[in-house]
Amino acid sequence: MTLKPKMRILQPSLGGREWTTSTSNFNPESINLPQQCYVFLDHNNYPDIGSRRDRALEHFQVPAFVGTKTCFDLNGFFGSQVTYDETSSQKRMIGLTTWFRVLFKMVQKVEEAHDNLPEYATSGEKGYNWFETTIFTRWDYPDKHQVLIVDTPSDFPEQLICLLQKASLSGQINFHDPLAMHTSLIDQIIVYSDISVWRIRDPVRQMEKSRMRTGAIFSEVHEMSRHAIHSSEVLEATIDTLKDLQRCRMMIHDSFPSRPPPMAAATSASREATTPIYLTQTYKDQAIQYAQFQISLLKNLKLRADSNRERLKNEINTAFNNLTMQDNSVLKSIALLTMVFLPATFFSSLFSTTFFNYGDDGEWQVSGKMWIYWVTTLPATILIVILWRVWLGNSDAIVAGWKRVKKWTLEDQGWKGLWRGAGNTKEQMVKEEGTEMGHVVGKNVRTF
Repeated sequence: MTLKPKMRILQPSLGGREWTTSTSNFNPESINLPQQCYVFLDHNNYPDIGSRRDRALEHFQVPAFVGTKTCFDLNGFFGSQVTYDETSSQKRMIGLTTWFRVLFKMVQKVEEAHDNLPEYATSGEKGYNWFETTIFTRWDYPDKHQVLIVDTPSDFPEQLICLLQKASLSGQINFHDPLAMHTSLIDQIIVYSDISVWRIRDPVRQMEKSRMRTGAIFSEVHEMSRHAIHSSEVLEATIDTLKDLQRCRMMIHDSFPSRPPPMAAATSASREATTPIYLTQTYKDQAIQYAQFQISLLKNLKLRADSNRERLKNEINTAFNNLTMQDNSVLKSIALLTMVFLPATFFSSLFSTTFFNYGDDGEWQVSGKMWIYWVTTLPATILIVILWRVWLGNSDAIVAGWKRVKKWTLEDQGWKGLWRGAGNTKEQMVKEEGTEMGHVVGKNVRTF
């Protein structure tokens, strides 16, 4: 026996002042929902691509293409569809359908986590979990609202109820507004986006505090960099989605009058089956301004996600620098050992045939002049080490001085100039005397 998929329903009660939750079977062929409700459906219970999914979307008047694999492989989208009463002289709106998609990537919590919320990454050894939340809404004149939400974190309904309770008590939910049930829903989406960003930031901070593990950090940083890139990507898509929703809200609100029609118009409208509805200018302006505030929040979350990426890049650069310093230390140690043993090796080769010898009786004989070996080897070793340290600490100054000496020797002021001056002294003296005589003659000529 196949169990029918379950759906969780949130609906208002007591005139919209309270919200209750219930569970019911989900049947795409015959969807029967309350007048105003949020419906939560697990992604495993959402119908596969095909006729059953198409029938489920038909109830929300969503185009069939939205249910295809092409759309469900995207990081986000937004679409809307308005229906007007073509028989009415006022051409009023009688229906609005929206569909949009947002993603969250939840990484496993670490010690000293930023929040005390539940663990959302429960997908085994992967260490993370994707929530590909797709939302379909339908509004029918004058106040029918039905919202289907597919694939959310397990505590999404409870968290949304808290927001709805506050919004209902403050009178912020006006069911005459086709987008009234979007506001609290977007608030909760921002909350999960914030959690997603901080779940990446927390392990980044741990990496920054444990930089001594240079050799083992690269795979971990690579994995977190991948999460950070995905976080920035889906946040960018969510921001674009909310911007499109904002444009839709402005268009819809502009189509509603800001004050009730005159009595005569109302009477005429009643003959056309319904009484016109309106949204006050204050309500419309505040709804648009609050939606802009939500977009601003997501933009700042995007900046934090980008900051996580930059911090991970910084950790990678730091790790590379630490490895380079370690390699330099190893090379210096090898060079020092080479210099320590090089004099001993040289003098050992030089005096090996004279200081040590086998006697005729097979005994090892050492020359009495062995002290010469130590007298020459030890000072030479110490001298080479000292010269190496001097070069290591002053190599730049030594090279710069050598360049200055080389430049001086190649110029006329250097040894070349001195050599040339010593060979041409007499010739220069003759030239100087001739020049002086010329000056005198010239002077006398000009005098007379």
